[in-house]
Amino acid sequence: MIIEKRINIIITVVMVVSSFAIAAYIISYHFLNNSEQDTPEIIASQYEALPDYPINRGSTQIGSVPTMLKVYENRITNDVNSNILLKGLMPPDLMVLNDQNRLNKAFFERMKSAGANVIRFPVHPDLWIKNADYLEDYIVPAVSWANELNMYAIIDLHYIGNILTGSGNEMPKIGIHPKELSEDFWAKVASRFKDSPNVIFEICNEPASINAEQWFNCARNLVELIRKQGAGQMVIVGGIQYSQNLSWVKEKPIPDNNVAYASHIYPAHNSSNWEGWFGDISAYKPVIVTEWGFIDENRNETKQQYLVGNKESYGIPFLNYLDEKNIGWVACWFDDTWEPEMFKDEESGYTNYGQFVIEKLEKSAR
Repeated sequence: MIIEKRINIIITVVMVVSSFAIAAYIISYHFLNNSEQDTPEIIASQYEALPDYPINRGSTQIGSVPTMLKVYENRITNDVNSNILLKGLMPPDLMVLNDQNRLNKAFFERMKSAGANVIRFPVHPDLWIKNADYLEDYIVPAVSWANELNMYAIIDLHYIGNILTGSGNEMPKIGIHPKELSEDFWAKVASRFKDSPNVIFEICNEPASINAEQWFNCARNLVELIRKQGAGQMVIVGGIQYSQNLSWVKEKPIPDNNVAYASHIYPAHNSSNWEGWFGDISAYKPVIVTEWGFIDENRNETKQQYLVGNKESYGIPFLNYLDEKNIGWVACWFDDTWEPEMFKDEESGYTNYGQFVIEKLEKSAR
């Protein structure tokens, strides 16, 4: 009887000890597993909570090619969460460059050497439909050269007007409705470049003759169409009133987590409007000025009087304002005929405007 009791006691003790051991093992296993899974999230959230990332004004790359840009709050960042401040140039339409025998890597190298880290490619709808192979003949090599030179490439569908109705003095009369063309264009372009991290999509150059609600719905649909092709790259959405006015974004931004916003500002646009149009929005969302410039020389010869200005009255205060707001920009045009032109006739030298742009780019790239 005594032996039996002792055996029972021993069995009980063994069972209790075993239970504690099993419980300890389960707790330690669960803790180790969870800490392995939670650690990256904790590190990420702590890193994202930093008030400011370093701003990368020159190189845009990790390794040998640019990495995909992503929006974080009001900043544009790369894959290591460094801010990227885009500053670059816009040449004429790629088809025009090709006809001039300038669509080659050497031409892109000139823009790179000037200090640009982004190039904006304006695709004019009338030229797009003129060549059924425009995408492969012109855009693909241009994006490839930009990538090789560690530069970002903004593909801009260069409509000016209301792409929902086709209204607008500068809408091309080409026999295809702009809404249909836009949807076809972005389905093809987004699908073709969904695996190209240096590509950025700008859905419409200058929305005009359209109100904020209409443009919001149109832009949202185009962004969704791009996403349906599997393209996660940053999309740029312009403001209304020829891309000047982004005030609507504060109340109703596009419901997508990788969208930046564009404004176009020229000398005729009074500086008292800058803050309301795009400046205060830059505190909430990333803003890029994808067109700006001025005509100083030959100002009486241009029909585009809204471009007339100089660096003292417009250029310097405007770029100072953008620097203050950490807003990137693209200057147009890197050409000797498209206004406002950066070169004198036959590229014999820079215009006053061109020289000003190059000085600013060189300073930013240092």
